[in-house]
Amino acid sequence: MLNRLIDKIGRKLLGNSMWLFIDKIVRLCVGLFIGVLVARYLGPEQMGIWSYCIAIFTFFIIFPTLGLEYIAPREFVADKGREEQILNTTILLKFIGATVGIVLSVVFIGLYKGFNSPLVAFILILTTGYLFQSFDAIDYYYQSRLEQKKSVIARMIAFLALSIYKFYLVESEAPLIWFVASSTIDFAIGAIGLYITFKGSPIRLKFSAASIKLAKSLLKDSSVFSISAFVIIIYYKIDQVMITEILGEKANGIYSVSIRIYELFIFIPGVLISSFLPVITEKFKTDDTEFRASLKQLYSILTYLAIAFSICVWITAPFVMDLLYGEAYEGSGEVLQLIGLGFYSVLLGMGTGNYLIITNRKRFVLIKSLIGLGLNVIVNLLLIPVLGLNGAVLASIISNFASTFLILALKDNHNHFSLILSPFNIASIKRFLKY
Repeated sequence: MLNRLIDKIGRKLLGNSMWLFIDKIVRLCVGLFIGVLVARYLGPEQMGIWSYCIAIFTFFIIFPTLGLEYIAPREFVADKGREEQILNTTILLKFIGATVGIVLSVVFIGLYKGFNSPLVAFILILTTGYLFQSFDAIDYYYQSRLEQKKSVIARMIAFLALSIYKFYLVESEAPLIWFVASSTIDFAIGAIGLYITFKGSPIRLKFSAASIKLAKSLLKDSSVFSISAFVIIIYYKIDQVMITEILGEKANGIYSVSIRIYELFIFIPGVLISSFLPVITEKFKTDDTEFRASLKQLYSILTYLAIAFSICVWITAPFVMDLLYGEAYEGSGEVLQLIGLGFYSVLLGMGTGNYLIITNRKRFVLIKSLIGLGLNVIVNLLLIPVLGLNGAVLASIISNFASTFLILALKDNHNHFSLILSPFNIASIKRFLKY
């Protein structure tokens, strides 16, 4: 039975997923310990300031990414004869975008908070990491070949080195700015690791192999995804900015630790979705029936994970958050309980996002993202002043649900109504439990 299941899913896919799972497990265990240590040391107010800066950093990440994380893996799969050209063109585009992103983010925070604000230095340090993220193009190449073992090892080393660095900062009672710098250090070590793993590759890193024609094509193809990604980023981070502006840094610090625990659960579905993408892409090109079957498999796994996560978080959140973070972060457990109710729409939204990328529904991705963002901002403005942090959580749940299920309004959507409901079919549940 096990061999049949492995053959059905694909041995290379499972091997790739296993390495990604190992990475996430290491991050879960070590990251949780270090994250709690840092949060206890900094306290809610400084954690709120740091989280606010990360939100601003994320708002401008559209420039170093350019939506290429959605397009490049697909291009590597579709055009294997031009892998070197695709890789170097992608790196060059990301490097140029990173430079623009650094300048714009610093100017923005300077104009908004004043150039004398310490936030300007924080944002400059954080956004310098954009330059190192240019080497993520190597990971896109590994994704297309289901060889993410190499990037996992490189980034795991970077993560462990960074964890030791943060532990040292806490022990030496370092100021906040050194914790802010940790993200950039992480990107730098990860980039060096990716470069080292790539040295034995049959293709080479050289800007002379980049193509202006290909760059224009990639940007044209990724532009809508890039704008959509930007909207999604604002969608998921605007609540932290609004909480800071309405309720203050301390409230944002309490909210941020709840979000970090929540994001630990998102790691596992992220691994599955990343590994399923090349396989589903191939099925889409070759066999429509197999394509739908692969989507059904993915949606079933995501649905059952979401249900399990929601139950687990609801039962354990208050006790766990009090144990981990203490009285300073009082209320974070109740916030996490509510956040957990949104697992289903978030995980299913991640899965259907794969479908939209593969079928190149760029315009629809943008429309649904804009609707989700608009709804999120409106509901946040209505509920945060009345319900505080719980209002921000409810706003996210409502907007996520609406955005995810808009796919049912899409024409020629491979009968997504049936695909989404399939995990609740008794036969599907029995088959899943049998496997």
